[in-house]
Amino acid sequence: MNAIAERATNSIKRLWSLVVYAFQSPAQDSHSKRRTAILFSLALVVHLIVLPAHVLGSDIGLRSFAHLNLSIALFAFLFATLESVLINLWVQLIRQKTHCRTAPAAGGILIGLVSPLLCCTPLLPTILSFVAILFPSAVSGMGLKIQYAVNVYQTELLLLALVLLLFAIAKNAWYLKSSHAMAGHHKE
Repeated sequence: MNAIAERATNSIKRLWSLVVYAFQSPAQDSHSKRRTAILFSLALVVHLIVLPAHVLGSDIGLRSFAHLNLSIALFAFLFATLESVLINLWVQLIRQKTHCRTAPAAGGILIGLVSPLLCCTPLLPTILSFVAILFPSAVSGMGLKIQYAVNVYQTELLLLALVLLLFAIAKNAWYLKSSHAMAGHHKE
């Protein structure tokens, strides 16, 4: 039992060090700092507009700012921070012609942007109507159940999206860190 706890602790420490490395990597040069600041600003505005959609329904836009609360602002800040760091990591990996992990990030970004829109907007009924054309009996009564679940578990869905983004940052930071180690190894 003690060995399992030790391995889990070491894994958490390794993941934490990768996340810290990812957050320190934009501070390397002025272009990275500027790119990260611009990406953060854009992502923050997008999330501040989209996240209140569960309150406003399909009426999102600048009017969303009137319906902000602390939890929405906190989630928007966290999403903007993680997405700007992640995109900056991708740029660095692409410049080094190294492999990027995009699947967890795509899941995190998609859940973060789409889940508030599924609750009270016409997006879900529209999607289900297209599915009903192919499979009429598969979607009967499903729309309200999905909208109810998304509304009830909104916070959990957003936390899942943040975990996916953190996983993507850790994975991409591992690729970036290992490519730096390999570059140093080849120089010797």
